[in-house]
Amino acid sequence: MDQIPLNTSSQSDIDEIESLFNISVQPATLEVPPSVAPARKPSSPPATIPVSVPLLPPSSVSSSSQAFSTPQPPPAHTSGFGGGPQYNTLTEPVWVTLKRDLVRVATNLKDVILPNPFREDPGKALRDWDLWGPFFFIIVLALTLSGTASENRSKVFAVVFATLSAGAIVLTLNVQLLGGSIIFFQSLSVLGYCLFPLDVSALVCMANKSKLFRSLVVLFSLAWSSWAAYPFVSTAVAPSRKALAVYPVLLLYITIGFLVLAND
Repeated sequence: MDQIPLNTSSQSDIDEIESLFNISVQPATLEVPPSVAPARKPSSPPATIPVSVPLLPPSSVSSSSQAFSTPQPPPAHTSGFGGGPQYNTLTEPVWVTLKRDLVRVATNLKDVILPNPFREDPGKALRDWDLWGPFFFIIVLALTLSGTASENRSKVFAVVFATLSAGAIVLTLNVQLLGGSIIFFQSLSVLGYCLFPLDVSALVCMANKSKLFRSLVVLFSLAWSSWAAYPFVSTAVAPSRKALAVYPVLLLYITIGFLVLAND
């Protein structure tokens, strides 16, 4: 086959294409201008701000470490409004529970028999309240008045309970309105324990029908009950409001004393 010679311009185009192809297949190299200097590693560490830590004694360090390592349970409340010491009465013997209740009743009754508003802790009986003693003294008074009544004995029995319950409600509301702290069961406990002198007067009046003798006995027991209730009620309010807190208690015992005198 005969070869046809290429034109001069075509041959130059082919040479240019071959040169471009050779350049494209060669690896690319990055040229760094001499003006840009390479990065240097820091010769010295960065400056730091000194912080001073106070030194603690070994005892405080050990106590603080123990506090953070082993959490302590919250302390048990041994006293409070109706709180008192916490007992597990489900597992202890019945005699232990009964003995503790009898000791508490005897202690609270001792504070009523020997009233002293200047004792070290006059409000102890208010905090460690119970309802066994008040229930017994209310029952005794109700049975005494209803047993000596000529008629309507059941009504006399109910009037005693209603009067004491209403007095406890009034005392609770009065103390709370005066800014004090008391609950209904505390009021009922205080009024029931301080009812002991009036119980004695009701029993004494059964043996003597003289109006003068009965009046003197009731007046003496009324003053005794009011003076016994004063330390307990006065600790529940501010010192400047003691008279306002004791005033309803005095009215309640006057009503009970009138029931004792009116009962034949």
